[in-house]
Amino acid sequence: MGRAVYPQFPTAFFNLLFAIFCLFLAGCHNSCYSFTFNGTSGTGNVSVSNPPPTCSLSTANGIARLEIGAPSGAHSLPGTEEPHFTHLFVTVAGVDAHPSALAEDDSPGWQPLAAELQEHPRQVDLLAASHETNFSASLADAVLPAGFYGRVRLRFAVPSEHQEISGTNVCSEGALHCAVTSDGSILPLTFADSAVIFRIPSDSLDERHFYVPPDATITLTIALDAGRSFVRLSGDSFIFAPEFHLNVRQPAKPSEE
Repeated sequence: MGRAVYPQFPTAFFNLLFAIFCLFLAGCHNSCYSFTFNGTSGTGNVSVSNPPPTCSLSTANGIARLEIGAPSGAHSLPGTEEPHFTHLFVTVAGVDAHPSALAEDDSPGWQPLAAELQEHPRQVDLLAASHETNFSASLADAVLPAGFYGRVRLRFAVPSEHQEISGTNVCSEGALHCAVTSDGSILPLTFADSAVIFRIPSDSLDERHFYVPPDATITLTIALDAGRSFVRLSGDSFIFAPEFHLNVRQPAKPSEE
């Protein structure tokens, strides 16, 4: 008749096991741990404070720097009649990125690229080169979970009694969006189909997705696609139908620096 055999472990084995256990729990805060070891019987006991804390492995993050403006050298829309446009001011209320190229506006998982815009929208001139505006300089860099992203959306502000625009409102009569012509006229901008959210599709991205590497910074530049956008006069305002392109600058590799 067989006899049960119970393995005997040396004291050093349990000491090592306990050290590994403590290192694993080091990231949990507001906790109290106690360990009792019986070297003779080879048993041990671990007690954790109650209620137990929520512990999770840290997620690698990267940094995204946002720019909005016209491509270098592009300061007008093709086909516009005199007086031509010298500025197209829009008030931006948010810019977000999503891992899925098919994400809709109500899809969960959108990551803000400029969280401060939600409370304090800011105006930017879409016909000014991104390095010529102070829009980008006034935004904090966004910390994003590292990984691939397939869609970016640009959200324009809508009138609200609780809304406060950061900086100077260039548009007359409190308008949020406006066009300035070469003769100095300032007329409000409205959008085709009343759309104020513009999703930049994945086919505008480099290789259909862009990558946010861990512990590194990328620069995202949203630029007006002048060849696919138009502005037309309608009564005492302009109707604006913009299209946008996204350029992604990845951090330089060591061999490229």
